[in-house]
Amino acid sequence: MKKLITLGILLVSISLEAQLLRPSTFSLESADTVYSGLIGSSISDLAGHGDTLWLGSGHGLSASYDNGASFVGFSQRFSNLGQGGVSALEVWGDTIWVATGFDTTTGFGDLKAGGGISRSFDAGASWTHFEQPMDTLKMTVVNGDTSYEKYSVMNVWGVPLLSVDVVTPIQNISYDLAFDGTRLWATSFGGGLRVSRDLGESWERVLLPWDEFDRLDSTTIQNLGSEIDDNPTYYALDPLQHYNHIAFAVKAWNDTVWVGTSGGVNRSTDGGSTWDHYTFQNSNISGNWVIALNRQKLEDGSESVWASTITTGVGDVTGLSFFDLETGYWRAPFLGYRIWNIASDAHSIYAATDFGLWKSKDALHFSPLPNYHNADYSEAIYSDAVYSVLVNEDGGIWVGTGDGLAISHDEGLSWNIHKARSSDSGEFYAYPNPFTPKYDKVLKGQGNLIIRFKANAGEDVSISIFDFSMHRVKTLVEKANTPFSGPQERTWNGRNDGGYLVSNGTYFIRIEVESELHWTKVMVIN
Repeated sequence: MKKLITLGILLVSISLEAQLLRPSTFSLESADTVYSGLIGSSISDLAGHGDTLWLGSGHGLSASYDNGASFVGFSQRFSNLGQGGVSALEVWGDTIWVATGFDTTTGFGDLKAGGGISRSFDAGASWTHFEQPMDTLKMTVVNGDTSYEKYSVMNVWGVPLLSVDVVTPIQNISYDLAFDGTRLWATSFGGGLRVSRDLGESWERVLLPWDEFDRLDSTTIQNLGSEIDDNPTYYALDPLQHYNHIAFAVKAWNDTVWVGTSGGVNRSTDGGSTWDHYTFQNSNISGNWVIALNRQKLEDGSESVWASTITTGVGDVTGLSFFDLETGYWRAPFLGYRIWNIASDAHSIYAATDFGLWKSKDALHFSPLPNYHNADYSEAIYSDAVYSVLVNEDGGIWVGTGDGLAISHDEGLSWNIHKARSSDSGEFYAYPNPFTPKYDKVLKGQGNLIIRFKANAGEDVSISIFDFSMHRVKTLVEKANTPFSGPQERTWNGRNDGGYLVSNGTYFIRIEVESELHWTKVMVIN
C-alpha cells in the first residue's frame, strides 16, 4: 500500500512537472501563410545541418535555408502542420518530422494535448499530417451493457503481455522524435515509447523494462514464467504502474536506441528488442527522471551519451551525466542546474539551462557563456533561461532562448540576434504586451519590457513612462545621445522612479527622438 501511495504522489508530481518540460505555452493560432522571419521568439527546438536549420517554438515552425541569414515561418493553415506549437523535431536530410501540441482545458485543469506529427520529404515545400499516435478504443457489448476495454495484447519474445490502451491526445503529447535511418521513434507522457517502420504513417508500442528490472530480454521474460500469468496487470505496459514506461527523450542511430523516462534511461543495441535499464540506484547517473539526451562523437572515435536529469525526490539529483560507451560507466560532472537541452561537437559539450548556456571542453568542468547581444548592442537577448542549443557542422553555435535566437561563429565571442517581429509593429513599439514584470523577459532575475525605436546616430533620445492619469512614473533616458543609426532598444523593469513595482493598469510610453514624439502603450499585469 505504501508503494502505491508513493507511486500516486510521484505520478501527480511528474504529471504536473511534465507540463513544464516544454518551456513555452502552445498557441492554438498560427499565421495564415508561410512568411518571412521567425514565427516565434521562444525557441525550444533546434535541428538540421549545413545551411538548412529548423527551429521550433510555442507558436510554430521556422526554417533557415541560408545558415541564419534569413528565416521563414510555417503555418498550420497552409503548411498542413498540426495544431499548436512545436513539441518535437527530427531532421534527416530533406525529410523533417515535427510534432505539435496545444494547451486544452479539462476537468483536471489545463493540460497539454498532442497535435499529431507532420512530415515533409522536400525540406518543407509540402507536408503530410498524421493524427497523434494513439491506440484503438475497443468496445464490448454484453447483454446490452456497453463497456470499453482497458488493455490490448502485445507479443514480447513470444509471450502475450497486456498494454494499456492510450485513446486520447490529452497528456499524450510527443516530447521527442528520433530517426535511426530505418525506424522513427517517438516518446510521450501517456503513450510511452512508440516506433514507426513506415516513416510515421503507423505506430507500434514498445515495452521498456519494468521499474525494478535492470534488463529486459527473452531470458527475463521466460524466467518470469507463471508470474506473468498470475499477475498480468502488473507486468503490463502501463505508465500508471511503472515510471520507466513514461517516456520523454530518445536518441537513435543504426540499431542503437536510448530512451529517457521518469524511471531512468534505457539502451538497446538491437533496434529495440532487448534493453538495459540504468537508474541512480544501479549506476552513477545523477537522477532517474531523464528529459534530454545527446550523442557526442569524440575526436578519437569514441562516443559518450549525455543525459539531463530532474530529481524525483527519492535521493537522486537534478543535473547532467554522461555514459562512456568504452567503459560502460556513468559520471555526473554538472549538478544543481535544470538542463533543457544538450549539444556537442568533437571538442565540447553545451548545456542549455535555466541560468544560461554552459560549456565544457573536458566533460568535467563547466563554465557559462556570456550574455548574448549584437556587436553594436542594438539588440540583446533578455532571458536567463536557454531552452535549446545546436552546434552546426561549420562550428556555429545556435542558442534558443525565451527571447529569440542567438548565433555565434566564433565560439561565443560575438553573436547575431534574431527575434520574431509582428508585421504591424511599426518602428516604435514595446513588447511583451501585456507585461508581467515577474515572468516576462527575465534577465539576471529581473523582468524586462523591451521598447523598440528607430533613431539616427547623434540624435538625442528621451523615453518616459506615464500612468493612465498621465503622471510620469519613470524616466528611462533623458536626452541620451544615440551612438549608431537604425533600430535599437531600451528596457523597463516595471518599476517607478522610486524603485517600486507599478500597479496593474495601462501605461503610456513616450519616445522623443530629437523633437519628434512617438507614443505607444502597454498593459502591466503583476
